[in-house]
Amino acid sequence: MPPRRKPVKAPPAAHAATAAHSAGPWRSPVPESHNRYLAQPDAEAFTRVLGLYEDKKFQEGLALVDQILAKRPDHGESLCMRGIFLNSLDRKEEGYASVKRGTKNDPGSHIVWHVYALCLRADKRFEEALDCYKKATEIERDSLNLLNDMAPLAIQLRRYDDYVAVRLSILRTQPRIRRNWLNLAVAQFLARQYPAATRTLVYYEEMLREVPDGDVELGEVLLFHAQVLEEAGELERCLDFLGEKSAQIPDRTAYSVQRARLLLKLGRTESALWAWEVLLGENPESTEYIRAMVQSKGGSCDAKDADSRLHAVSILDTLAAQYPRSLSIRRLALSLLPASAPQFRARAQAYILDALSRGVPSVFADVKALYAEADGEGDEKARIVGEVVEEFRRSLEEKGAVVTEDVGDDDTVESPSTYLWTLYFLASHYSHLSQPSAALSTLSLALSHTPSLPELHTLRARILKRAGDSAAAAHAMEDARRLDGQDRFLNSKAAKYRIRNGECNEAEKVVGLFTRLTMAGNVLRMQKDAPSPFEDLVEMQCLWFIHEEGDAYAAKEDWGRALRRYHQMLDIFEDIEHDQYDFHSYCMRKQTVKAYIELLRFEDKLHRHPRFAAAAKSAISIYCRIHDNPSAFSPSAPTPAADAELAVANGASAAVESEAAANGDEGTEAEKAQSRKDKKKAKEKAKKAEKQAAGADGKKDDKKDAEEAPANNLYKDTDPLGVAQLADAIKNPLAQAQKFLEHLVKVRADDVQTWALAADVHLRRGKPLQAVQALRTAYALSPSCPLLPPVLVRLHASLSSATAPAAALALAKEGVATLLGGESVSPAQFVDEQLQRHGARSAEWILQSAEAKRLLGDAEGAKALVGQLTREEVVKPSLKHLERGQSFLRTLSASPAELDAFRAAAASLFPLARAFKTSDELAALDAKLAMEEGAEPVEGREEA
Repeated sequence: MPPRRKPVKAPPAAHAATAAHSAGPWRSPVPESHNRYLAQPDAEAFTRVLGLYEDKKFQEGLALVDQILAKRPDHGESLCMRGIFLNSLDRKEEGYASVKRGTKNDPGSHIVWHVYALCLRADKRFEEALDCYKKATEIERDSLNLLNDMAPLAIQLRRYDDYVAVRLSILRTQPRIRRNWLNLAVAQFLARQYPAATRTLVYYEEMLREVPDGDVELGEVLLFHAQVLEEAGELERCLDFLGEKSAQIPDRTAYSVQRARLLLKLGRTESALWAWEVLLGENPESTEYIRAMVQSKGGSCDAKDADSRLHAVSILDTLAAQYPRSLSIRRLALSLLPASAPQFRARAQAYILDALSRGVPSVFADVKALYAEADGEGDEKARIVGEVVEEFRRSLEEKGAVVTEDVGDDDTVESPSTYLWTLYFLASHYSHLSQPSAALSTLSLALSHTPSLPELHTLRARILKRAGDSAAAAHAMEDARRLDGQDRFLNSKAAKYRIRNGECNEAEKVVGLFTRLTMAGNVLRMQKDAPSPFEDLVEMQCLWFIHEEGDAYAAKEDWGRALRRYHQMLDIFEDIEHDQYDFHSYCMRKQTVKAYIELLRFEDKLHRHPRFAAAAKSAISIYCRIHDNPSAFSPSAPTPAADAELAVANGASAAVESEAAANGDEGTEAEKAQSRKDKKKAKEKAKKAEKQAAGADGKKDDKKDAEEAPANNLYKDTDPLGVAQLADAIKNPLAQAQKFLEHLVKVRADDVQTWALAADVHLRRGKPLQAVQALRTAYALSPSCPLLPPVLVRLHASLSSATAPAAALALAKEGVATLLGGESVSPAQFVDEQLQRHGARSAEWILQSAEAKRLLGDAEGAKALVGQLTREEVVKPSLKHLERGQSFLRTLSASPAELDAFRAAAASLFPLARAFKTSDELAALDAKLAMEEGAEPVEGREEA
């Protein structure tokens, strides 16, 4: 039963810390000899100081606390208040010095630790802040102000046991406040104390007897209660609970889905079938519902054997007859049917033709997943799909309609757009199969049919990008952007393709067309003094742009700016992680419990984001290279070009405006018209805001407003060229790499590349045992991963010069010998055996084995392996593999003849790739592009 003790009335939060100074007639709580002692006037002044802080009157509070300190210079609480005022006024170094002095002078005061915690919390130093709160609560155990501040810190740091303890303390102090019971239940659930959470929720629900049915907040709590029971494994009890509370849960979809899922888990197939059928009737496109229906009927959409898959298809056919408009049912059947099944071709024809007739451009993006199926099924399905759509094309060209053995008739007349989207599909199909010539020739027919369709130009850019011509791809995407200057998607794609062509500055100008307006108060104004387009994108946490620029700078070996971009990515993810702090109290106050649980679980996996993972891996690789050869990465002296670029970076917004004004032909007429319209609206809003402000100014104290107005928090890049970033990297590269590695190990422990990178970092840190353990984990995850042999060879070589303790070194050598396959197996033998066993026909295995041979000193063997990449009958290399192979040969100091032979062979496989063109061929291509653009070739153009 809940405790019946009379609740203690909590003092107002703003004055909780001042209770000792404001209760009753004044009497000093400490003797005059104590350094906490204040005379009555000073004690009253200190009370006002606390109030001024709560009212955010920092300058006034600082002046008043200085008066107290003039009389009592060692008063710890006043020193801490002075520190927090300085901290709030952005004088952090002075502020922390004052706070630390205050805590040293009076460590027995809960106020000094509370103030110290507030300073640390404001600077996102949550762990240190929590430690300070713990010290404060040891002194003042029942302070609600301290406990309420401590609770979100505990959950922010995922200290679930501490969180439960804090919530329990708050509940014991205020047992009649219902929200405290719910907070405790959530804490117990997060700590996996399911029985305790269930009991707490029962007590909480007993307090809500007078709440009417259909109350949203109560419904959220009941669904959370059901979630607790389900995750505790009490499925029968959860099902009974949902049945009892059905009328009180307004979210019928969530209720129905959970109930249907429970019935299926419990094996009640008839009831589950009825429940899922109701849900599927509401949303026939839900793949989750369709799969559950198949499972309820005794099938499985994840089956591997042919008979089980055909059984699932027969169930899907029944559902398709029941829900004829559902595309998801028909699409799922295509995945389950084997390519050898006679009905696969007919089903593919019907599915694709339906989409093409309705003008669905994304049908290829939907169907191409079939191409990736294992065991050769993907290749066969790709062949059939290509034949089917080629039949459509021939029929449309000959008869104006699609007439085949399985679909269509002579009376059918297709829209002209069907032919257009058929060509679009075929071009996408050929591009996906690495047949750029066929793709471009097919697309040229579509462009002659409808040259003003942006999708055709974006596809042309994609084909050229995959073929290796990044410059032509950027030009094609720019053509698409100019067709619709108001389309943000096309603008972003044009910028991305410019970045991949190495034109980062031009890309920033392109995106600047959509970042040139900013809010000044409630007024939309031109960004005259606002951040540059790139800084605005960082402010908006535009991950794709920052990551793409980082990779582009890394490709050009501009290591400083590459690392700068990767660290900006790291900062963004840390900001997202820190931003959840405000939601701990908000979500519980609003009682959106299930959404709050989802938020916490999302944040726990935040760093699994593909963009962050890719940036982290690139950054770690660069830091390892810097550690191996720091002299090769020394920052060079600033050049005039760099100085000019820095000036552009510092005033890019003005440059964007002046360029737009100077180049009247830049952009479409629609862009210029929209720009004029935006300027006119901005002026009107500015005038209106000025009138409102003029009326309000008479009622405000200008001096106070200027003092207490929030600072301009817009992002400003203090190191746009990455000079300081590179200098920090050279000082301690492995410490910087560790920042990224910690996140990968925490959330991507199932990724073998994480452990390969971890081993690389640990062996360079002189931690051979940790490196061996990382490699063991990697081999346990994937024994056939090609990334591991070079790391193992590097680790084996490092042990001969390692300075670790003898015992650790002996264990590390034993571990390496075990990974090699025995003490008698040399690294060279191991590399050859692994290549023959796992990857003689794999381009990645060949490249990694060549790297291992290079580390072993066998340069000729490495060259011979790389030469195998161009033997298409043995290996099917991608463009990236061939580019890496060419770069690797340069690293090995291959002769010009060897490089030319590899380049010529690679060019025969990818004839459009710029990486395999001679300088004369590149000049001709640039001249052709410049002619198409109607301009002369740009001098000093950045190459990818």
